[in-house]
Amino acid sequence: MFQTLKKIAVASVFGIASISAVQAQDFGPYTTSQSLDFIRAIADADFIRTNGASNVRGPYFEDSYEINLTQVSDFSYSVTEITTGNNAEYDVTFMNFGFYDADGELVTNLNNLAAGTYFLTAIGKLAGSLGGDFNVSFNINPVATVPEADSYALMLAGLGLIGLVSRRKAK
Repeated sequence: MFQTLKKIAVASVFGIASISAVQAQDFGPYTTSQSLDFIRAIADADFIRTNGASNVRGPYFEDSYEINLTQVSDFSYSVTEITTGNNAEYDVTFMNFGFYDADGELVTNLNNLAAGTYFLTAIGKLAGSLGGDFNVSFNINPVATVPEADSYALMLAGLGLIGLVSRRKAK
């Protein structure tokens, strides 16, 4: 009887380990947390606005960062201007930033995002005499997946077969 219990315990440990190994996934080109610093020089401006009110004229940038999620995840981000004292050489005035799915639709709920490709965009004006300096930070938290019912069925069938074989050997 003790031998049978010992074999069942060993089999269950291997079964649980195999389920855990399946859940470990690759999250693509980014780690679960990333902070990126960008300095955009005036020469790096994506477009120049020459009309309108004087406060809206000038060099603008439009940056997009691709995020590839390989499993359901929670996501958070921030886009912030970096200022160093009264230094007006690098200054950014943000007009818009957001998180979009592969179809270009704005994503407002960042919890339980499905696996897929997303884009974090930042659009703004380079307001400093040399350009602008800004930081993009994001955090990816994978949501623990629940094993499928067929995984449990397979594990239970295996444990049953091990029990059956050990019972037959005991007779």
